[in-house]
Amino acid sequence: MKKEIVIIGGVAGGMSCAAKLRRESAEVNITVYERGEYVSYGACGLPYYIGDLIKDPEKLVVRSPGDFKEKGIDVEIFHEVLEVHPSKKTVTVKNLKKNETFQKAYDSLVIATGAAPIAPDFMQSAPKNVFTLRDIHDGKIIKEAAMAPKIKNIVIVGGGYIGLELVESFHNLSKNVTLINRSGKIMKTYDEEIREVLFSELSEKNINLHLSDSVEGFKSSDEGYVTHVKTDRNDYEADLVVMAIGVAPSTKFLEGTGINTMKNGAIITNARMETNIKDIYAAGDCASVNHKLLKIPVHIPLATHASKQGRLLAEILAGKDRSFPGALGTSVVKILDLTLAQTGLNEKQAKDNEYNYQTSFIKTAHRAGYYPDNTPVYIKYLFDKDTNVLLGAQMVGPKGIAHRINTLALAVDQGLTLEDILLSDFAYAPPFSGTWDALQVAAMASL
Repeated sequence: MKKEIVIIGGVAGGMSCAAKLRRESAEVNITVYERGEYVSYGACGLPYYIGDLIKDPEKLVVRSPGDFKEKGIDVEIFHEVLEVHPSKKTVTVKNLKKNETFQKAYDSLVIATGAAPIAPDFMQSAPKNVFTLRDIHDGKIIKEAAMAPKIKNIVIVGGGYIGLELVESFHNLSKNVTLINRSGKIMKTYDEEIREVLFSELSEKNINLHLSDSVEGFKSSDEGYVTHVKTDRNDYEADLVVMAIGVAPSTKFLEGTGINTMKNGAIITNARMETNIKDIYAAGDCASVNHKLLKIPVHIPLATHASKQGRLLAEILAGKDRSFPGALGTSVVKILDLTLAQTGLNEKQAKDNEYNYQTSFIKTAHRAGYYPDNTPVYIKYLFDKDTNVLLGAQMVGPKGIAHRINTLALAVDQGLTLEDILLSDFAYAPPFSGTWDALQVAAMASL
C-alpha cells in the first residue's frame, strides 16, 4: 500500500515539497490542502502588481492545481485543515465551498501554512478600504481600489519590508503616501547608518513619514469608507489604508497538538524539518530555521528558505539523508530608487550575543569613477575584532547592490576574513566596478 503524504499549504514550501517528492517517488500518494484559490504563485511579486508594474495577476502564478494533478498530485483548493490529531494520524479538513468537514489519514504530515499579516483587534470593525496583503486575492482588491481616481491619500501602517515595498507601489501610482510606524525605527533589521540613507530617499520622494506614532483606529464616512487613520498623536487623512505591521506564523490550528513552537507561534524544527512529534514536519514561513552563526532557532520568513526546505524535505520523505544547513537572513529589497541588502549579524544581534566585534562603514562608487551614471554605494561590515572574520554586512545604494550581497553571504557562510575579501579575484570592467571592487574598498577601509 502506498504511503499517504498530506501537505497543508500550497505556496512555496508546500508545493516545492509536493513537486519534488513526486519526481523522487511514484510510490506515495500526495494530497495538498490549500485554503485559498491559488497555489504555486509568486507572493513576493504582489507589491509590483499593486503598483501596476505587473499588469496581469495571472503572471504571478507558476502552476495551477490542474498542472499538479496531471503529475499525480492531488491538490484541493478551498480546503482548510481545522485540526491535526497526532495520536490518530489524521487531520480534520473543511471543504469551504460545500461547507463540509471530513477526516483524512496520513503517514507523514507536512505543515507549510506560511504566515499571515498581524491584524490588531480594531481591524474587526474597520471601515471599507482598509486592507492587509497576503495573497493574490488581497492584491486584486487592493489594486482595484487604489486605481480609482478618487483614491488620492494612501496610508501604510508598518515600516517593514512589505510596508516599504508598498510605499514604492503607491508612489508609482502617483498617490500621496503616508507611512506610520509605532516604533522610531523602520526596516529595523538594518543598522542606523543604512536607515539614514533610506530616510533621505523617503524625504526626497515626498513620502510622509511618522515614526513613534501608534495607530488606535479609523474614522469613516457615512458610506462606511475610511476617511482618517487615528493615532495617539494625530488624525491622518486616508482614502485607502494597508496594515502591514508584521506577520505571524499561521499555526493557531495546531494548539493542543503538543507540537513545540516559538513564542510567536513558529513551529520548532530540526535540520531535517522534523517537529517534536514523529512523522510531522514543517517548512516555510510557519517554521523556524537554524541561524548559522547564532546556532539557535529563529523565524526568518523568506521565500528562499521555504523553497529550499520544501525541496529538501521531499528528498527526506523519499528516504534520502538530507538536511537544511540553516540560514543567515540574507535579503534584498527595492525601495523607490534604493536597494537595501543584508546578510549575517546586525549590531543588535552581535551585542545581544556578546560577540567581540568591530564595524566599518564607507561610501564608495559602484563602478569606475570616470564611467557615466556612477552612483554611490554604502557598505557596512561587522567583523570579529580579533580574527577579522566577516560576521555580517549591509549595503544600500541606487545600483550595484543585489548581487554583491550574495558574494558577502558566501563569505560569511564560509568564515572568510576581510583579507580574503580584499585579495579575492573579482571581475573588473569600468561599467561594473573600479579596479578594486566596492566590496574590496570596504575591506581595505576596515583593516
